[in-house]
Amino acid sequence: MRHTRVIFGTLVLMVALSGQSGAEVGGTWGLGITANYDLPVLKLKQWFPSGGPQIGGTLLHVINDTWTAEVEGNWSKYSNGDLEDRAFLWSVDGLEYKSPQASSQMTWTTGVVNWIRHFDKGGKKLNDGGGAPYALIGAGFFHYENDISGLVFPAQNATPLDTSVILRPVSDVRTALGLNFGLGLEYFASSTMAIDFRGQYNVVFGTVRPLEAWGLEEVFPFQKLNVGVRFKMYFKE
Repeated sequence: MRHTRVIFGTLVLMVALSGQSGAEVGGTWGLGITANYDLPVLKLKQWFPSGGPQIGGTLLHVINDTWTAEVEGNWSKYSNGDLEDRAFLWSVDGLEYKSPQASSQMTWTTGVVNWIRHFDKGGKKLNDGGGAPYALIGAGFFHYENDISGLVFPAQNATPLDTSVILRPVSDVRTALGLNFGLGLEYFASSTMAIDFRGQYNVVFGTVRPLEAWGLEEVFPFQKLNVGVRFKMYFKE
């Protein structure tokens, strides 16, 4: 986790050094908490069809009434992967067998910088109140761990198949660069509080090893969608 903290600290510094304009809301800082649902798509969905909850926090710097810079850190976990219910074809008798002890889960720790552009200078509603739609684009680092255990050894030759003979647990642990973009609506309840509804699509340049005996292909890149809400508090200089 040490390298993750270093990466996240660098991202925070990038926002801290962001320029600001003379606009009335410029220079405002904010903090927020995040509650999302993380949905795998395409090949990653074959591994984890249901995804999992995502929690995190944000640090914001309002540059002007159009642009806001945001550092975001999140944690999420996928449990009960589809692998747990998959069977492999045993070549000895031509029958399919499941692994009773199979376990498949994936955890994510993410640190990204996002640039938020409010439409029609909607960021000025931080003073005026009301809803402000926006688009965003960002990049950062996605640390992931894919843990697999309890799979029956499929290359046995003696009959009958012994389901207590299992493969060694494996874990793919890497940190990969990722890009994201999204749309949202931020409702400014006051000059200090806002509720932010967002959908964010992520493309992560990471991979996991294939499990061909169970019909699971290599995944590259990862693609996933976060949908949820952020509660924010703003502090003016």
